[in-house]
Amino acid sequence: MSPGKGGDLRTESTGGRRVLVGALLSGALLGVPLLLLSTGAVVSSALPAGAGGGRTLATADPRARVILPGLQQVKFASPTTVPPTTTTVPPTTTVPPTTPPTTERPAVVTTTTTAAGPTNTATGLATWYAAAPAGYCASTSLPFGTVLTITDDATGGVITCRVDDRETAGPPHLVDLSPEGFSALEPLSQGVITVTVTW
Repeated sequence: MSPGKGGDLRTESTGGRRVLVGALLSGALLGVPLLLLSTGAVVSSALPAGAGGGRTLATADPRARVILPGLQQVKFASPTTVPPTTTTVPPTTTVPPTTPPTTERPAVVTTTTTAAGPTNTATGLATWYAAAPAGYCASTSLPFGTVLTITDDATGGVITCRVDDRETAGPPHLVDLSPEGFSALEPLSQGVITVTVTW
């Protein structure tokens, strides 16, 4: 081996070492921050005047620092938790629906009043007879079918009956009642009472 060739070999091996060292440093410069990112560590450059000046690595604390000489300070922090936001919704006010005016006229209420027919009243005597059916009576002159209101003047008791027969005794007798009608006013044993007849 000649000296020229040996010198070339040294140069080549020195150049190869330089390339190898450069590749290692480049890998370390790129790989260490990525490794630290995955662990959540914080990287800070070491100051030459700082005490200790060495390397420090503590990954248990998310704010731990790795100090490598000659590197710029790079901080990697774990993501912070964003506090939940509270949104206050203003209360809603309810407006009552308005009713549109109606064009309909109110219904006309009609009342029909019939004038009461003339009221006729007579005072006299009332008796009873066994042949009269319940609810019927005999009158001296009123038309058959006329409804009479009989009021007992002594007690104020009131009954109604329909004329279906004639009273033949004449005044002061006004009406002959059925046994049921008479006993509603007075006992049958009384036989004759004073009444006011209205029709």
